[in-house]
Amino acid sequence: MDFGLSGKTAVVTGGARGIGRAICLGLAEEGANVGVLDINIEGAEETAQIIREKSGKSIAVKVNLADCDNVQQAFEKVVTELGPVDVMVYCAAITDNMATIEKMSAENWNREIAVNLSGAFYCIKQVGSTMAKRQWGRIILVSSRAGLDGGFGQSSYSSSKAGLCGLAKTTALEYGRKGVTSNLIFPSLANTPATQGLPKEARERIINRIPTRRLQEPEELASVVSFLASEQARSVNGAEIMVTGGIELFVY
Repeated sequence: MDFGLSGKTAVVTGGARGIGRAICLGLAEEGANVGVLDINIEGAEETAQIIREKSGKSIAVKVNLADCDNVQQAFEKVVTELGPVDVMVYCAAITDNMATIEKMSAENWNREIAVNLSGAFYCIKQVGSTMAKRQWGRIILVSSRAGLDGGFGQSSYSSSKAGLCGLAKTTALEYGRKGVTSNLIFPSLANTPATQGLPKEARERIINRIPTRRLQEPEELASVVSFLASEQARSVNGAEIMVTGGIELFVY
């Protein structure tokens, strides 16, 4: 299906690996020029190179998403190289900060909130007004079931992902009349190198909670992002889209 993204410019944060890389490749397959943003510049460059080898246009930009000025500089580079941003996908997140509330340090809490939530705010500020002037734009935030359900030992992660919900819906309200949509995707646990490193017992326990009895592939999430980035999705705004295999359902 042609989603009409040929020639449009997309920025994906967290594009160095896993779900973020799959989203970058999916948007590139639809013809978008892709700015791959990540603090892992080596991985981001690998993603961009894969796109270029398939005759796509892509650049990799190192960015510290917790730094508002650095985010601005990264977007300025994308605009200079690829043109005004039409699609912004926020997929970056710290996922390894595990501690109970009692043991969570203020430093680790602040760092995770800064990257997972404040970074999304900084990115939206970079694209919102220019999208509105052009009367077209797509903002897509990748949240998590942990943002709705909580997670033992994941107070900072769950809180940051819950915060994305309010941010995305506020963005949908403020820009909806200007041709800009803002939506949320909720994965459960995708089949990525990070999750493959989980203990076998933990993986099996999670899979047994999913009615489809399997983890989702990153490409499945990427397909949903490509749709939300399209003209066909112009009436989808402020939506919470579950791409979870039904993990939120009652399973026995």
